[in-house]
Amino acid sequence: MGLLLVTAVAVALWVWLERSAELFCLSWRSGELRLVRGRVPPALRRDLADALTHMRVTRCTIVARRAERGARLTASGLDDFAEQRLRNIFQIYPLSQLRAARAPEHGRFVRWLGFSWLVWALNRRED
Repeated sequence: MGLLLVTAVAVALWVWLERSAELFCLSWRSGELRLVRGRVPPALRRDLADALTHMRVTRCTIVARRAERGARLTASGLDDFAEQRLRNIFQIYPLSQLRAARAPEHGRFVRWLGFSWLVWALNRRED
């Protein structure tokens, strides 16, 4: 029982540390972009959604993290060309603008948990 508790605490701490550097996490499915964690400027969100629509991406996850000098964008579910295109869009927005983005008023608990499957299961729209 003690080993299970120590493992659970270690996993929770690891997840918390991994997410502490995140600025935001977005999930794209079939033409819709949803905020999973964090906060993102509306203009950046629109630009990313437009690019994903234009590239005809069906599903991906986009994560922005603080780095030594600014921020870094990574994406899963995309080829290298598409990921670079999103990075190029992301570079237009300075870190100060990313940090100053307002947090959405609704769905705070779901975003605090921060699991994309939960965001999609609860059908939370971010308009």
